Amino acid sequence: MNSLRALYDRLPDQTRRDLRSWVPDPILRWYAHRKTQVYLISYPKCGRTWLRLMIGQAIAAHFGLPQTEETLFIRWKEKPHPQAPHITVIHDDRPMLKTPGELETNKKRYQSKRVIFLTRDPRDVIVSSYFEMKNRGMLFGDNPYEQRKAVFDGSLPEFIHRRQGGFETILAYYNIWAQNRDRLAGFLLVRYEDMKTDPHQQLRRVVDFLGLTAIPDATLAQAVEFASFENMRKMETQGKFNSGILNPADQQNVETYKTRKGLVKGYLDYLDEPEIAFMNSRIETQLSPLFGYAV
Repeated sequence: MNSLRALYDRLPDQTRRDLRSWVPDPILRWYAHRKTQVYLISYPKCGRTWLRLMIGQAIAAHFGLPQTEETLFIRWKEKPHPQAPHITVIHDDRPMLKTPGELETNKKRYQSKRVIFLTRDPRDVIVSSYFEMKNRGMLFGDNPYEQRKAVFDGSLPEFIHRRQGGFETILAYYNIWAQNRDRLAGFLLVRYEDMKTDPHQQLRRVVDFLGLTAIPDATLAQAVEFASFENMRKMETQGKFNSGILNPADQQNVETYKTRKGLVKGYLDYLDEPEIAFMNSRIETQLSPLFGYAV
């Protein structure tokens, strides 16, 4: 197996892409899951790009790796270094395209894996998700797995109450992972709000969970600075990356940026009291206390 893999890795990029196109998707996904040791999972708009950029930069700096997009954004086909675990970053189950009742409730497939589960206040997530689907959905085209598009043309209050990817979908998704956390090989909850308060401490928790305890604090500090909101906005404005992961839909409209606002409790700037009261009530009555978002 290793000799075949080494032969495959020596093939030109286009040849490898052509070969992969002949392999059925279920087999590709099975192989990707098999080699993954740690998953970074979140609902969309929870700060995943920020966290993965901090992790990628810390690992690149610690092991002296080139700062490629694949390394920085943890888009690894293989481990970038023998001492680094194989990390896969996903929005498990594509929850933004589902109603609460359509979400997968059994996470048995992850029982042998370690999972970093990143959350953000659902009230901020719903607002950020609204702008993502309204202003940036066209960047990503048709969803390849479902007969649905990640776009929305209605109002923010309508988006909050919609069944597919609305506020209650976010709560249900969080609850499902809370209920499954003890069935995994390891589970680390990371909250966006805690990253805003002390990004260095949260990055230390993450790299220690990854088994990379030897990464020094100075390297983590550099990674935090590299992935700061200001530097990410600068890189997005300059079009530093080719993949589109950090590009605005409209350079002149801040609401179309990936680095849109990045605020805690930013939802207060967009919502009236009835919508806030509705969401507060749902959090109090439906959301697991594990996440600490009760009013």
